Amino acid sequence: MRRTLLTLLGAIGAFAVLTASYATADLPAETSAAAQSAQVTAQ
Repeated sequence: MRRTLLTLLGAIGAFAVLTASYATADLPAETSAAAQSAQVTAQ
């Protein structure tokens, strides 16, 4: 029972760390296909 709870808490902690790192990551701005096609048609 104790190992199950510790495993669950560890999984929740790992998920929290991954979520926080993704939320604070510097992602490239507007690299979608729609944004690229808008740049091509603007030229």
